[in-house]
Amino acid sequence: MTHGRIEIRDGFVVLLAALWCADRTNVLPLVLLAAAVHEGGHLLVLCLSGGRLHRLTLTCCGAVLHCTLPEGRFARAAVCLAGPAASFALTALAQACGWYRLAGASVLLGAFNLLPMPPLDGGMALEHLCAGGAETVRMTFAALSAAGLLFCGLWLLRVGGGCWLLLIGTLIGAKSAKNLANSVNMM
Repeated sequence: MTHGRIEIRDGFVVLLAALWCADRTNVLPLVLLAAAVHEGGHLLVLCLSGGRLHRLTLTCCGAVLHCTLPEGRFARAAVCLAGPAASFALTALAQACGWYRLAGASVLLGAFNLLPMPPLDGGMALEHLCAGGAETVRMTFAALSAAGLLFCGLWLLRVGGGCWLLLIGTLIGAKSAKNLANSVNMM
């Protein structure tokens, strides 16, 4: 379904409903607020740097901005890093106000998005800063990040922490491998 420049995919609605049903601690609204601030950071820097938003798509894997990025690799990297910066600013504000669960949700979102894997903000910033070059370095960072996510996911599964990180690590790792393969094939 589409509302103006916002497209909401069915997978997002299904995931949101499942999380809402499984959320016994009422943390989901805090995560959604943290995600909105994160995306707002991207949008603010995109507009300030001369970029243009075409559409925001909400999927089961997160939000995707379809936009015209500004000129210059540093401006493009700044747009990518603005989301985590907004997350860390919200973390500081929430911490100062004593809203520790919001601070925790926001810092996790910001730190996770800084992983140097191409679908995530850190990976996209690294790609822009390297101007599409340094494939070996980018592939190594992405592979180590994916391995770390999978290892942590397996460890959490073993100690009874659930399978979410393992599932997320698998999905992000597969998307990262696909993105890196496409970027290497295009050169």
